[in-house]
Amino acid sequence: MKIILRIVGLLVVLNSVLLYMHYSRLADASGTPATQSRYIQEIEVINRTDALFVRHHFHNLDGGRHEILLPMESRNASCYLEIETSCVRINENATAILEGKESRQSISYEIPKAEKMVSRKLFREPFASLRNARSDSTILHVTDESGIGGMWVSGLELIGSKKMDMVDYSLFKGKGKVADLYWQEKELPQTYKGGRLSIFGDSIDAAIADQLNSALVKLNAGHIVILLDSKGKPLQTSRFLITQLEQTELSDLVLDRGVRSQFAISDKEQLVAGLAASITIDSPSGTKEAKKAFEVLKRSLSADQYDRLKSRLAEKQGERLDAVELDKLIGEVCGWKTSFVQKNTIGDYPFILEDTRMITMNGEAQEDIQAVLMEKQTLYPANKVLTRFGYSLSTNENSIYIESETENFRFSLRDPFYVLNGKRYELREKPFVLIDTEYYFEEDALRRLFQLSIQKNEETIIVKSMTGGESK
Repeated sequence: MKIILRIVGLLVVLNSVLLYMHYSRLADASGTPATQSRYIQEIEVINRTDALFVRHHFHNLDGGRHEILLPMESRNASCYLEIETSCVRINENATAILEGKESRQSISYEIPKAEKMVSRKLFREPFASLRNARSDSTILHVTDESGIGGMWVSGLELIGSKKMDMVDYSLFKGKGKVADLYWQEKELPQTYKGGRLSIFGDSIDAAIADQLNSALVKLNAGHIVILLDSKGKPLQTSRFLITQLEQTELSDLVLDRGVRSQFAISDKEQLVAGLAASITIDSPSGTKEAKKAFEVLKRSLSADQYDRLKSRLAEKQGERLDAVELDKLIGEVCGWKTSFVQKNTIGDYPFILEDTRMITMNGEAQEDIQAVLMEKQTLYPANKVLTRFGYSLSTNENSIYIESETENFRFSLRDPFYVLNGKRYELREKPFVLIDTEYYFEEDALRRLFQLSIQKNEETIIVKSMTGGESK
């Protein structure tokens, strides 16, 4: 027993030296503190039959007050006297770190077990955190004194492990926090080790694994662990997953986890997650709808706009991202408003930019009419615009009919031509497009065919009839 304790003690000393060097580098590199408080942490977990016993050390703290968010199931929280000053800022019930100069504070708490760990066990959000602050990196020690064996998974990179007669020890280290801790009785061999990706279990093609690792690097994602187990029960968390998927199907799932580690994206926002991943790695990713939307978006933006979108998206890392926010970013680089992402969460919708200027007809504001830009053409909803200048509009499977007291138009839906008052005219291309369920006519066609005057200033689009027809 003494030999075992000496070995464990030696490992702790070595890890403390590595920890000090790690903290020193981070402190030197941090420079001016960011707007959001940051810290780094070391977590020691001792697994015993009845509970996880946790010693949690917060490092590189600023001088402000921080509320400690303890795990919901935790008990017996208190300060932990790791060194002489490690409790000076901890309040009486270990729920806050008070204002002070000491940058290193420690607490301890327990995570009780409702039942015995048998084949597998997932601890969700088992560790404390600080409100309105973010953990830049974590070093995690897991010491098992219960003799259950098996393997532990945290999502962080496994640095090393040691199995002894009475004590098993594992060391993990990596960027960000540990959202979940998992144990399973079945041990799996490590078949791939990369800077951002670890794979255990069934062997995987090295080229596929390298591609996934490179994509996670582009995403600037935290480390992700995959357990490839053809007989294992599937499980997904934010930083690790157990799956039976084929190797070629892993990419979308891994990149989804990776992009969600960098942005606060709702589980319902699959299109947003896929688009964010696709833009970042410059390759289609995610659901079929997300891949299609990405191809449309990239084709619609200029090279400069696309590069600026990538940069703006990178600046949003760590923040909330949804369809509205992603549309705002696209709109920023285009100089126009768009609802492209929001529309595609509902169905298949083309890339359209929205002109927010008020449209007036013969001096009256038209609140329900909006011009749009699509493939470098400015378009207007024909039914709303033309009917207010005295035309009627109807359609069937073959044609669009636009009629007034003096003019009868028929536009073919199949071929580029139209008929005006019985005479056929050929067109180079159709002057209209179907958007959702409504036909939009191109601006020049409205001027040329329907003799409308369209003038623009910074705030208004002024539409008038050149034949004297009044809008209705």
